[in-house]
Order: sequence, then C-alpha cells, then structure tokens
Amino acid sequence: MRWSISGDLIQRATRTDFENYLVKDILVKVDRASMLNSLEVRAPLLDYRIIDFAFSKLPSSMKVTQVDKKIFLKKVAKNLLPPEFDYARKQGFSIPLHSWLQKNGTYRNFFEEVLLDKNSFFDQKYVMNLFKGIDKGRANSERLFGLVLFELWRKNYSIKF
Repeated sequence: MRWSISGDLIQRATRTDFENYLVKDILVKVDRASMLNSLEVRAPLLDYRIIDFAFSKLPSSMKVTQVDKKIFLKKVAKNLLPPEFDYARKQGFSIPLHSWLQKNGTYRNFFEEVLLDKNSFFDQKYVMNLFKGIDKGRANSERLFGLVLFELWRKNYSIKF
C-alpha cells in the first residue's frame, strides 16, 4: 500500500485513496463487470486534466468539510444540471444484515445452523457470544457473515484442519 505524506489530511487521504482503493478495488471491479457484459466503460472524471486540477489546484476546503462532501463537484453541477436534480441521491448498496441476524431475523436460523454445527471449525461458545452480542445491539453481523462465508467455503471444498 502506498501512503501519501505531503499536504494536509484531506490531500493525503485523497491521494492515498486514489493510488490504492480506486486503482486496486473500484476500477478493477468496474473493469471486470464491464468485460463480463462486453461493455467498454470510461470514467470521465479520471481524465488526467481533472485529476491534475483536483490534486494541484483545488483546495481541500472545496472538496470536503465535516458536514458536506463533493463541494466543488456540486457547485459545477448546479451550473449544468436542472434545478430539480437530486444531489444527495447516490448511496452505496448495503443489505440489512444486522436486522436479518436478530433473534427472529430472516437468516438467524441459517447462520446458527452453519456456525453451531458440530463439525464447524469455529468455537461454539465464541459464536454464541457473537449472537448474544447482536441481541444486545452490538455490531457483530459482519463478523458473523465472514465466519459463515468461511465455513460454507470450507465445507464446499472439504477443507479440514
């Protein structure tokens, strides 16, 4: 992983994201998904002139504050897009995993069957504590999700330890 060491916190975080997360994660996923569907995809905001402007001329205060994001981009868009355009509409996709794993949740029984099976790799006491934690409002759902995926993978490929 490459870390940026110059500039203020926003500049360093932006540069680090650009050189790592964007290149090694986001663009790879877009490339694979587009190739799978025989599409040629472009990312117009990654034009070298825009990147140069964003990193060398645009001050951090025009990028993000504690209460607002994409400040400059929204200002430009307001000059180009209709007034009724919803600037807050983009949201990441997420699933209601926490609610699914509540006591009467949609997938609670499935997760328990997988993780509390006598042949499961994981310690049943530890797993039960994760479920109890969810019942008390703790954020254990992603941890349990990872354990279930691992256990299903292990069973599918007959991996023994």
